[in-house]
Amino acid sequence: MKNLSGVMVAILTFRREASLAVCVESVKASIEGAGVEAEIVVGENDPESTTPTYVADGIERLHLGFGRVSPARRALVDLARARDRRYIIFVDDDEYVDVDWLSNLLTCAADFDAGAVAGPVIPVGLPASELPLHTRVRHSTGTPVASAGAGNLLWDLKALNGLNFSDDWDLSGGEDTEFTLRMSAGGVRLLWCDEALAYEPVDEERRRDSWLFARYVNNGRILAVCQGQLGLPLLTVQIAKRALLVLASATLIPAALISPRIKRVVLDNGARNIGWFSEQFGHRGSRMPRAQRLEVAR
Repeated sequence: MKNLSGVMVAILTFRREASLAVCVESVKASIEGAGVEAEIVVGENDPESTTPTYVADGIERLHLGFGRVSPARRALVDLARARDRRYIIFVDDDEYVDVDWLSNLLTCAADFDAGAVAGPVIPVGLPASELPLHTRVRHSTGTPVASAGAGNLLWDLKALNGLNFSDDWDLSGGEDTEFTLRMSAGGVRLLWCDEALAYEPVDEERRRDSWLFARYVNNGRILAVCQGQLGLPLLTVQIAKRALLVLASATLIPAALISPRIKRVVLDNGARNIGWFSEQFGHRGSRMPRAQRLEVAR
């Protein structure tokens, strides 16, 4: 592969030292396998952390201390721009990556002239029966997608034209969805690379029904906020469709207790839309306007 420079791999961390070490080692192996020049920057986001800023063993660790994810990611993007990096690649501190991960991301970006490239995050450590609850949608390489999580995401900073994460995002999670939707609406091509593999161990807490329900409700809230920011019309037919999906999901609850696949349907169509309705009609009037969020491009 052609040798490239100007690559920053950014890992935002918060009290996950053991999994962070695994993540960093996998990224180092992938950089070596790709034969590219790349730096690894770990952003410590715990406000109470006493870990100093340092550079050691090819890893730079910065104390950010925002607590919230969106401003911390924003700071890492600003750092990459200040250092004139071409690409910034985010991976989460509880993941590890395949040895060909970096090579595949960069190859996809170059071959398809993409402004951003997303890859799959594959759940591991689960019994086969629970995989339907945690497996995410995948696509063939080169497929355009409207949004993506930042757990496995490359951006060509030259293509972003100054776009960055919101500095006032106040929901739990979703800053990546908000940003990538805004980015796509602004004309930046976000493509899928199915060979750029990242893996995420699923702990006991995330296997609980209560955690899954709360996660999908929050995803629905995030979607509603993002649709409002982009000025998408709230059509009566869409409201009716979502309401019917919630009602239909309620009838499936007994079957969902014994079938993970049906439980996934209930989460997708029921819990997610409950969150959507909660945001649209429960919080909509109380939210302050956010000037940056209303901008499609900056």
